[in-house]
Amino acid sequence: MPRWMKTILVLVAIITGGALLWWRMNTDQSTLSLDRHRYFVSVMRTEDELERGLSGTDSLPTDHGMLFVFPSDNKWQMWMKDMKYPIDMVWLNDYEQVIYTVKDAEPSSYPHTFTPNDPARYVIELPSGTIDRTGIKNGDVAGFPSGV
Repeated sequence: MPRWMKTILVLVAIITGGALLWWRMNTDQSTLSLDRHRYFVSVMRTEDELERGLSGTDSLPTDHGMLFVFPSDNKWQMWMKDMKYPIDMVWLNDYEQVIYTVKDAEPSSYPHTFTPNDPARYVIELPSGTIDRTGIKNGDVAGFPSGV
């Protein structure tokens, strides 16, 4: 491989690593509890973060998730755009109470959107199988990180 190509590959790796590090540092990382289980979550608040979600990521480790904090109560729709793996989704009202769940949402379901029956303020995306494994159900109350 020519030296110039190696240089370009190194630069691409540095830029990509820097972008990932910047994203990690500028994304709220916190923990929340739900049905006696604790999850490490990235907190999404901005319009760009809420739209992007887990799109393009390769996996979501057990006991990790993404918490979407919406600006108001609404029937917020979620989709599987650019997803590479299935996930579980949990909608919560402004009292942090589970009001709707979707198990094993598949990437192939896009462009279908998943919509709760009632207005929600938050959505938690978790690894597929989490709802069944932990027994999350309507009425469960989450313990949110401070400042959410």
